[in-house]
Amino acid sequence: MVVYRLKDAEALGVAAAEVSGLFGFGFGKEGIPVEFLRRAGGVKIDYRNGTLTVEASGRVQFLYALKLFADEYGGTGDFSCEQNANFDELTYMCDCSRNAVPKKGTLKKLIRHLAVMGYQTLGLYMEDTFVVKNQPYVGYLRTPYTREDIREIDEYCRLFGMELVPYIQTLAHFNTLVRDYALAHLFDFNDILMVGEESTYAFIEDLISTCADYFTTKKIHIGMDEAYMIGRGKYMDKHGARGRFDVMTEHLARVTEICKKYGFEKPMMWSDMFFSLSMSAQYGNEIPPEINGKMPKNVELVYWDYCSTDRNHYSEMMKKHRVFENRIGFATGAWKWLGYTPDNRYGFASCGESARACIENGIREYIVTGWGDNGAESSLFSVLPTMLYCARFNYGAFGLDDAFRKSFGSLAGMKFEDFMTIDLCNRVTRHEDVEEKTSSNKYLLFNDVLLGTLDTMATDDLGDILQECADRIGAAKRRSGQWKYVFETQYRLGRVLEIKSTIGIKLRNAYQKGDRKELAAQYLRLKMLPARIESFYRSLRAQWDAENRPNGFDVQDIRIGALKQRVAVAIKKVGDYLEGRTESVPELGEKLLCFMGHGEEFEKDFDQCEWRWRRMTSVNVNE
Repeated sequence: MVVYRLKDAEALGVAAAEVSGLFGFGFGKEGIPVEFLRRAGGVKIDYRNGTLTVEASGRVQFLYALKLFADEYGGTGDFSCEQNANFDELTYMCDCSRNAVPKKGTLKKLIRHLAVMGYQTLGLYMEDTFVVKNQPYVGYLRTPYTREDIREIDEYCRLFGMELVPYIQTLAHFNTLVRDYALAHLFDFNDILMVGEESTYAFIEDLISTCADYFTTKKIHIGMDEAYMIGRGKYMDKHGARGRFDVMTEHLARVTEICKKYGFEKPMMWSDMFFSLSMSAQYGNEIPPEINGKMPKNVELVYWDYCSTDRNHYSEMMKKHRVFENRIGFATGAWKWLGYTPDNRYGFASCGESARACIENGIREYIVTGWGDNGAESSLFSVLPTMLYCARFNYGAFGLDDAFRKSFGSLAGMKFEDFMTIDLCNRVTRHEDVEEKTSSNKYLLFNDVLLGTLDTMATDDLGDILQECADRIGAAKRRSGQWKYVFETQYRLGRVLEIKSTIGIKLRNAYQKGDRKELAAQYLRLKMLPARIESFYRSLRAQWDAENRPNGFDVQDIRIGALKQRVAVAIKKVGDYLEGRTESVPELGEKLLCFMGHGEEFEKDFDQCEWRWRRMTSVNVNE
C-alpha cells in the first residue's frame, strides 16, 4: 500500500479518511508528500525527488490520480503520467425503483468506489421511491428516501467533489402507481400519464419541486422514455387522434417550464421518444431538419443504447442525433438487469464500442446505467468490473490488460479473474462468443418442472456446464473477502441450476419412453432441489439485507415461494406415479413446442434475454 502525506490538508478534507486504506493507498504523517494543483481536464502526475505533484480539476480526479499512482508506480525512481479526459462528465446511474432501494450505507460505499474510479456524478433513478410532498401514495410501502436521506447522501457526494442528480419520470414508467385508485385519474394508457391535464402538471410539479428541495444540484433528468402509446388511450377519447410528436412537444414544453421555475434550467431527457417519433418511413428513416425547430434548445437529449457491439451502429445513430441542435449525451448499460446474475462480459463489449463511438463523434457526456428490471435481483456491486472498465475510457484506457487487472484488484480487493466468475450462471455453452448474452440464471430457475415451456432452449450438456460453473464460483468465493455474501448467492444459485436446468427434460423423456428406472433416478435428483432452493433463498435474503431496505423483497418471497411449491407438486406427482398411487403424470405426457415459435423444431437460442418472471413460469392466466 502506498501512503501519502497531503501538503494541503484541505485538498481532500474528510474524504481522505473515508477512503484511506481501502483502495491500495492511504494517508499518514510519514507518507509521500503530495501537492495538489488545479488544472482543467484530465490529470497529470509527476513524482520527483520523493515528492508527488498531482494536477487535476477536482477531488474526484485527484483521488483517481492517487489510485493510479499507487497502482502503477514500481516503487523506485521517478514517475510521470499525463492523461487527458475524453468526457466532460462521467456518471453512474443507480436504479432505486425496481424493488431494491439501496440503504444509505450501500450508496456511500458505492460513492467511495465511484470517486476513486473518477466518476463525477451519481444519478439516483427514482420513479416512486422518494417521499413527495402532497403525494402520499408516491413511495407508499416502498421504503422511499426522505429529504433527510437525500440530503445526507448529497452531502457525502460533495465530500468527494461528486454531484448527486435526480433521475425521475415525468411521462411514463409509473407502473407501480397505476394500481393506486387515488391516482388512476392521472393515467392515459397503461403507465403513461394523461398529458394536457392540469392535475397531471400539478403532480409533475410536486415531483420536480421536491427534487429541488432535496438535492443541491441544478441538474435533473426528467425521463420521458418508452411512452410509445402516448395519446392513444383516454387522451384520444377526449381530443381525438393527434400526432404523437405534437403531443410530446406540447408536454415537454410544460414540463421544462416547471423545471425552470425550480431552478433546473437545462433538464436532461432520454431521446428515444423524440428520435423514434421524428423518424419515419416518409422521411426515409431520417430526421427532417424542420423537426429541430420543435425541440426546446435547453433540453439535453440522452441517447441510450445497451444492445450492440458494433461501433458503426452507435456512430450512425449519434450522427442522426446531430440533427438536433441540443446537447447530446450517451447512456450505456452495466448489465445487471438479467436476474440474479450480471453479464459483465457483454458489458465490456457493448460499452467499449459505444465509448469509442462517443469519442469519435464528440459526445462529451457518458452515463453508465445500472438498471434492475423486474425485481433488481443482482447485487448493486455485481457490475463493479463494468464500472471500472467504463471509467477508464475517460482517460483513453481500453482493454482488459494488466493495468486494468491491477487497478481492479486494488478497487475490489480480489483478483479480476475470480470476480468475473460472478457472471457464470448466465453461461449456457462453453463457447466464448460475447454475443451470447442470456438471462439463463433466471429463466432456468423459474422454468416450471412439469410444464417446461423453456425446456426447448436447453441442451443436453447444460447441467454439466452449470456444475462446472458452480465449482468455479465456489473456489472464487473462498477468496472473495468483503464480497463473500455476493458470491455465496451465485454459488447457491449454481447448485440449484446444475440440477434444475435439465431435470424437466430428463423426467419428460423418461416418462414418455416408459423408462421407469431412469424416471426413478431423475426423481431422486428432483428430491434434492428443495434443500438447494432453500439455501439459495437464504443467501439471497442475506445479500438483500446487506445492501437494500426491506420492502421489495416480498416479491422474491412470492416468486421463490411459488418455485418451492411447484417443485413440491412435481415431487408429489412423480412419486405417486412411481409408487402406483396414480396412473399417469399428464403434464409430462404433453409434447412441447419451441419457446421461440418454431413448432416442433427447437431453436437453441444462446442469445436469449427473457427476464420477465411471469412469461417464464407459465402459459396460463397469471394477471
